[in-house]
Order: sequence, then structure tokens, then C-alpha cells
Amino acid sequence: MPEKKTGNVVLKVGWWVALTLKPNVAPLRCYVGQIQAMDAESIRITLVDWFSGMAVGWDFFVPRANIESALVCTPGHDLKAFGEAAGKWQDRVEKLGKEGEQEKQPE
Repeated sequence: MPEKKTGNVVLKVGWWVALTLKPNVAPLRCYVGQIQAMDAESIRITLVDWFSGMAVGWDFFVPRANIESALVCTPGHDLKAFGEAAGKWQDRVEKLGKEGEQEKQPE
């Protein structure tokens, strides 16, 4: 597939993302889905259904101020490879969060 130029665009409607949120913002630290809408303050993604590999789940809204990092899939990337990487990313972020919680537990 020929690579499509993205210029200086960081995120765009239609792209796929794995959003890592700041701690204690939502039940999970990482959400994967396709960007449906965005403005200067927020992003709304349709969450991925891991069984079908498609964005068919609920929509998730997050203020940009609560985003810590993101794995991004542009049209120039392989969507299947992104899905595999994003699943591993999400699992690792959640594991790191649980390990951090255990370290805070008094002995």
C-alpha cells in the first residue's frame, strides 16, 4: 500500500488509536478505537470489539488533558498490525497499572 502523507497532523477522524490515560481517569488506563470526532479539548472514539477487530462497540469520550500517550494508526500503517500491537499495548499498560497499585499497598 502506498504511504499517504499525514503532514503535521497528529490525530484525525478515521484514524485508529490506543489512548493511554492518566491514572484514575477511567476504569481502564488504555482504550483502543477509531476516532469519530474531535475538537481542541476532546476526542471521541468508537471502541474496538476485539472479537471482530472492528470499531463496533460503545463510543468513549475523553478530554485531551487526560491523555498521557497514544499509539496511532494512520492510513499509511497496516491496520491488522496496529490491532495486534494495540492489543499488546493495552495489556501492558493495564499490567503496569496493576503492578503500580500493588506497590502502593501497605504490607
